[in-house]
Amino acid sequence: MRYLPLPRTVMPVVALATLVLVVWVGWGTVRSPAAFWAPGDLSRYHVDQAGCTHCHEPFRGPSPARCVACHSTGYFESHSTPAVMTWHRDMVGQHTACTGCHTEHRGGLAQITERTRMNPHGEFVFRATGTSSCTACHEFGTRVVAKPALRNEPIVRQLYENGRGAHRPGHMADCLACHGGGER
Repeated sequence: MRYLPLPRTVMPVVALATLVLVVWVGWGTVRSPAAFWAPGDLSRYHVDQAGCTHCHEPFRGPSPARCVACHSTGYFESHSTPAVMTWHRDMVGQHTACTGCHTEHRGGLAQITERTRMNPHGEFVFRATGTSSCTACHEFGTRVVAKPALRNEPIVRQLYENGRGAHRPGHMADCLACHGGGER
């Protein structure tokens, strides 16, 4: 098969388009690297991280080794229930990627655990209760994705008392019917 030569004007157009693209990427990276490359804001859990390479390896994405550097066995022992600690220890032992269950860059109030993209209490629940985790009010058992049980904790009792009957099992998911934004 015989190919016809390209017109002489094609190479300058391709070179110019490549140059414009490289300049645009370079300018965006220098001007504001986080805004240019990040797909969205970090959650409240990771907002204090120093930069992209704290969690990401260049050209490879998030690194489980970098997750474990902050979220060590000791971290889970002091910040989670025994079931959550055991679950994560097993996943780390199996070299399972953290991104299989956790997704970042969905905003400051977003949950980062898969299957909890939509908080049933509304996105403002952590601000309204002063908590920072679902486990402040719920016990999840051996699987985080299982239906949680309410814990007998002061914050749960306070919600029941302050809600004057509206805050009861089966009705907590309707928070936005009475509350707007971050109000109590």
